[in-house]
Amino acid sequence: MENMDGKPQALRTQIFQKLKNRIEAGTWEIGDKFPSENQLCQEYGVSRVTVRSAIQQLEAVGLIKTHQGGRTQVVRHRVKGSVASLNPLAGINLQTDIIKVLEYRLVVEKGTIGLAVQHITDDDLADLEEIFNMMLIHHDDVKKFSQADYLFHRKIAESSKNPILIQANHSIEEVLANTMDNIVTLLGCAIGIRYHRLLLSSLRMRDKNACEQLMEEHLQATIDGIKNFLVVSQATLA
Repeated sequence: MENMDGKPQALRTQIFQKLKNRIEAGTWEIGDKFPSENQLCQEYGVSRVTVRSAIQQLEAVGLIKTHQGGRTQVVRHRVKGSVASLNPLAGINLQTDIIKVLEYRLVVEKGTIGLAVQHITDDDLADLEEIFNMMLIHHDDVKKFSQADYLFHRKIAESSKNPILIQANHSIEEVLANTMDNIVTLLGCAIGIRYHRLLLSSLRMRDKNACEQLMEEHLQATIDGIKNFLVVSQATLA
């Protein structure tokens, strides 16, 4: 039912925080088997994508570990290390610094998808397919489309299976998600639909070069689109 918040990215954070709090409170002892995705979906009334994202975040911060064969167990009661406090874009002005966020994404996401294509699973691809279908369904709803757009890119980061990349993405989640709202509001959905379809196809084929090139083209086209919009807007105001 996913009615806890209405925002997919905020919902994932809520489920992650609830599970984190329960682990820290000792609901499960170290070494105990962690509940399955199906159990958590039923308990919280949320989708498999939401639960899986929360589980991956718990693993990224070192509270649980998934072993070969799918068994997941609690390994710590407290978050490890200082990476959880990472927030390199704290205080960014979302209205004036969209280009800066996109430049950051251009640098990071090209490398991220290159890593993800080497580790992506069939389940990851199924999740991306589901998210892309959400984009198609909501192509006339800026808010819902931008939420799905953000989820698509976050899922690619999670598919890298690199906990530092996953945590870095999570630590600036609000910045990335809100910036996505602005981008879709200004440019519409066409660029996103075109490139996400191509990215999904290249990920299915495990084509690393094509994935990296498409991600670079996608983000550069978005940067160029925002810049053109700003030029036209300034000319109109003048």
